Amino acid sequence: MNRFIELLRQHHQAFEQHYGNKLSSDKRRGIFAMLSCQHCEHVESHPLSCGNRHCPQCQHSTIRRQLTWLARQQKKLLPVPYFMVTFTLPFELRDLARAQPKALYKLMFSVSSSVLKDFALRQQKGQLGFTSVLHTHSRRREIHPHLHIIVASGSYEPTKNVWLKGKTGYLFNEFALAKVWRARMLEGITQHESLNLPTWGDKPLPTKWVVDCKKVGYGLPALKYLSRYLYRGVLSDHDITAINSNNVTFKYQESKTKTPHLTDAGIFMVNPRTRLTKGTATRA
Repeated sequence: MNRFIELLRQHHQAFEQHYGNKLSSDKRRGIFAMLSCQHCEHVESHPLSCGNRHCPQCQHSTIRRQLTWLARQQKKLLPVPYFMVTFTLPFELRDLARAQPKALYKLMFSVSSSVLKDFALRQQKGQLGFTSVLHTHSRRREIHPHLHIIVASGSYEPTKNVWLKGKTGYLFNEFALAKVWRARMLEGITQHESLNLPTWGDKPLPTKWVVDCKKVGYGLPALKYLSRYLYRGVLSDHDITAINSNNVTFKYQESKTKTPHLTDAGIFMVNPRTRLTKGTATRA
């Protein structure tokens, strides 16, 4: 039996009591699929019984999807340098991502796309080519919505039907991108019928938003990195190192130093795709 699913079965009732009123229909479908996913000892057992993308027991099918996506994107690669632009949602808006993920994530895609396209037009760079991928959690499995966008250096000029060569070391100013990203996201949230900005009394809205822009060679390494997170759940059995009545201990790799760490999380999950909101990390 998969350890993730076993934990979900053991603590499902308590989980519903704590977080039942915060679950979206998508999250409930994921939970139902995993609770229905049986893995017996019989030689004719079917481990891919539910096929839900978040089910750690059904990851064989998601690996095929991952490879298919990577192959499809690889065919689209141009023989030019690429950049990875990362648009991050600030900490203060993460509760809104928990409450209204579909609406907020859709807005993140549309706003980030408009920002890049408008920057290209202002600099007379023609039409950009890019691929956007949403990551919802950090390596510590904390909710941390951010968009990774792979952008080709250069642009297409449709009126002349030519490709305009771009700079190899520079795309756009990331601080200018961050200012426009902030302004358009806040405007989009306030104008959206189902989204509301959180209130903190007299505290102002977050002023520091982060957009990162860096070179990633000719694109394939970045695509391989993104493909690993597209069709799988957040926490696999391989990463779980210990379980007791109150905590789950799992390992993760710090992104900048590549150093392995262990962290402890409360047994209750914030949603079916993650196991913690906060944890104390120690070096393994």
